[in-house]
Amino acid sequence: MKHIHKILKHKSSESIFFTLLFTLPLFTLLPLGVDLFLPALNDIQAYFNSPDIEKYAISIYLLFWGVGQLFWGKIADIIGRRKVALLGLVFFTLFAYLISFVKEEDADLFLLYRALQSFGGSACFTAIFAIIRDTFDGIKLTKAYSYLNGFLAIIPISAPLIGAFLLQNNDWQYLFLVFTFVGLVSILWVYVLSAETLVKTKKDKVLNKQGFLASYSNILKNENFLVYLFLSIIGFLGIMFYITVAPLYLIGHLDISKIDFGYMFMSIACIFMIGSFSVPIFVEKFGLKKTLSFAVLAYFIGGSLGIALSAYDTWQTFIIPMVFNAMGCTVFLSACPAYALKDFKINAGQAAGLFSALNFSISSLSASYLASTLNLNSSIAFFLVFVSLALSVGLAYILFKKREKMLIKS
Repeated sequence: MKHIHKILKHKSSESIFFTLLFTLPLFTLLPLGVDLFLPALNDIQAYFNSPDIEKYAISIYLLFWGVGQLFWGKIADIIGRRKVALLGLVFFTLFAYLISFVKEEDADLFLLYRALQSFGGSACFTAIFAIIRDTFDGIKLTKAYSYLNGFLAIIPISAPLIGAFLLQNNDWQYLFLVFTFVGLVSILWVYVLSAETLVKTKKDKVLNKQGFLASYSNILKNENFLVYLFLSIIGFLGIMFYITVAPLYLIGHLDISKIDFGYMFMSIACIFMIGSFSVPIFVEKFGLKKTLSFAVLAYFIGGSLGIALSAYDTWQTFIIPMVFNAMGCTVFLSACPAYALKDFKINAGQAAGLFSALNFSISSLSASYLASTLNLNSSIAFFLVFVSLALSVGLAYILFKKREKMLIKS
């Protein structure tokens, strides 16, 4: 097995494709837990007879997706990426299985298991971000993270539609039995195909002796990390807000069928996928600044168009403006991780864990809060959020430039 892993590690170091292929479950299983699950939200609400449980089922999953990575990041730098990934897969699979047997009076237990399922899956996400940082540098690093997002987009292209078909003849619990089966296959996949990428040095040992708070505090002092984390949060918030609101608005308010919702979700996911594979080309040709400026402009156009069309209250006037917003989300998410993590070759696990934890936690909490406070009987509030995000980035950029000038003068 060690000989096989040595060959696989060599193949991965030469090719982004092989790296992503050998670690496929690490970045597909956790998002599958959201996207395959979306068509079941209204069924879960009816089963537990709780008006807000469908929102909590997503938000608590996304919250622990982020928070879990704070824990796993440090562990990944100590025991290795592969062991952390396997532990996470076992957690994910076990609690997916337990969820399938939760009784209708145990809504709190359902949410607890959902949180622990995500906590396990978050280990996989920490591992894949660290593996990529271990393996690549420079423009290849940017391409690897961008292509990772491209492959990730394949899941929302297909998963909601698959989920809708599975629910035609089955209860929502059946989806969690599917998660259990996929989880077992993933454990075998990672055990056989993945190789450890962590190479320990004396400097690693010094960093690993630092406490959790001290090590994460040092990462937060890095200005590059903070700037690109902020931009990534803006992009991910757009996606999380869409994921949370779209089924409630399209299925709940407009009474769109689950199958039709799956096709609509697929169309937006295609934008994410195409954009993710295209972003490295744009960054190389036009530079990072112009590429990010396009993302801000796309948010503003999409939001403004959505506000203008909101009076019609149809699925077309919701989906068409979202195409522009999806372009903006894709640029922020694809371009920013490599620049945020480029200074952290040594403690990549902790940096990747902290980056993802803050990204997911802040985005999911904000999306959940906005979804619970806004009026979802009209799309105008939805698109006001995207206009506000565009203006926030523009303001932040102006303030950052002013600070740069003051530092140069001093």
